[in-house]
Amino acid sequence: MNPKTIRIATVAITTFIPWLITLAAVGATMTLARPLFILIHYLLIVLLFGVAFSFYYKDHKEVDPFAVTITAILCLFVYEIVYVGFFHEAPHWFLTYLDWLVPVFLIASTIYWTGTFFTKTQSRHTDSALVGFRRSIQGAHP
Repeated sequence: MNPKTIRIATVAITTFIPWLITLAAVGATMTLARPLFILIHYLLIVLLFGVAFSFYYKDHKEVDPFAVTITAILCLFVYEIVYVGFFHEAPHWFLTYLDWLVPVFLIASTIYWTGTFFTKTQSRHTDSALVGFRRSIQGAHP
């Protein structure tokens, strides 16, 4: 199999685990003061998704972080739709800018930047730029 191929099931599982832990933590911390709740929510999603996708990217160094991010966010949308549609019975107060849109942005950013840190795409671009720089220096000074 091509190492650049993204397996949707692997990304879906890697997305599901921190999403489920976050869901449980959000349920447990809803009674806290609102600013503290939001701070814990944001820190938790960055930490959990960062750790989960660092494990993912360590085994999938050739994949495109942008494509993985898109796949993970689509999986996240499916999880949210299924959860809200079939399991969640309380009012939907959490579908606000601070409670849903900012966390999705943080999750996407965390997945993408973790990917750029762990994959070879960043080092490949750096290496090719260095090679081109070395060649230009050698060509200028024979």
